[in-house]
This record gives sequence, C-alpha cells and structure tokens, in this order.
Amino acid sequence: MALYKYQNYLALSKNGSFDLTLSPNSPVPCGGIFRCAGCGTEIATEGIGVLPDRSHHKHEPSQGAIEWRLVVATVATHPLPYLHGAA
Repeated sequence: MALYKYQNYLALSKNGSFDLTLSPNSPVPCGGIFRCAGCGTEIATEGIGVLPDRSHHKHEPSQGAIEWRLVVATVATHPLPYLHGAA
C-alpha cells in the first residue's frame, strides 16, 4: 500500500482512470503509482512509455494475472505527457 506523510499533498479524485486494470505492456495513462491487483507490488511511472511486462515480477497461480491499477496520480504544470487527464 502506498504511504504518505503529508496529507495536504493528496486530494481525492473520482476519475475513472483509478477504476481501470491495465495489462503488462499497456501504455501508461498518466504519471503516478501503480499497484498490481494480484500481489500488491507497486511501481512509480513518469507518465510516458509502457507498464512493465510479465517478466517484471512473478505471480503464484493463486495470485491471478498481473494487472496494474492506478493508486496515486501525479499532477504537473508541465505539458503532456506528464498528465493525461487522471486528476
């Protein structure tokens, strides 16, 4: 689970980007922290490129498929690709 110390740096969002589960090698929709829905492994991305492939980490059969879910999105004042509408 992603941790934070200063609550004033986070805000609640109802954006649908947080509801999606993304397959390995999917384009990164925005910068932020993504969590594997099966095992809980977390990664941070810049908002460019693709999510890690299946070789990034292994799952036991009981953990199901590797599926990434956005848990914390970054918001930047810079132009794309740093934010793709996840806020």
